[in-house]
Amino acid sequence: MGGQEISIVVAFTAGVLSFLSPCVLPLVPIYLGYLTGQTSVSSAPSRQTTLSHAAAFVFGFGGVFVILGASVGLIGYLLLDALPTLIRVGGILLIIMGLHLAGVIRIPFLYIEKRLELQRTESPTLWSSVVVGMIFAAGWTPCVGPVLSGILGLAAFSGTAFQGAFLLAVYSLGLGVPFLLAALGLGSLTRSIRRLGPYLRYVEMTTGALLVIIGVLLFFDQFARLNAYFLRFTPTWLFERL
Repeated sequence: MGGQEISIVVAFTAGVLSFLSPCVLPLVPIYLGYLTGQTSVSSAPSRQTTLSHAAAFVFGFGGVFVILGASVGLIGYLLLDALPTLIRVGGILLIIMGLHLAGVIRIPFLYIEKRLELQRTESPTLWSSVVVGMIFAAGWTPCVGPVLSGILGLAAFSGTAFQGAFLLAVYSLGLGVPFLLAALGLGSLTRSIRRLGPYLRYVEMTTGALLVIIGVLLFFDQFARLNAYFLRFTPTWLFERL
């Protein structure tokens, strides 16, 4: 279980940074408007309606990510003998993707993006919002894809399906909580996004740096040691139930 606690912090932080990325944050009002069927200010839904559809959306993409995490965790278990080599290869890939996000290098195929044409023909339901969340997970955008790959890598290195699913659940929580908060403040969200616009590139660079750091630690087999340093400054009660 070495590195579990720091992996939790990394997964949650990665989820928050994913929400703040240029791929996701500017589209949040569009997604929320689509989920609730809002077409104009006069037809604005209630806060409760917006929040319930946002929660269904988060449940949809979170479910897909948890299944992915369990799958790669199981693969890590089945390839346990080759895990040290796979960890080093994964570390190299994370460094490359981190450098890509930071703008140090450019990898053309990572710019290929699947865009979905959202056209609603009937009144929105919670189930439809779940489905949209699942589609959102399947059509993940390229500038967040490397972050998701990094967390999937940690899930694979955990060596169990349960731990893999748990890490992706934490990642989904980091991405989903800001989305729910955005649903509560939808009216002022667009103005806030405009103010944050010039700083989104710095978020992307920070995310890239995080991936590079994780990649280096994994390559040199130092991730568990980082966990030991982390525990020195963390109250013991914080993780005693994990």
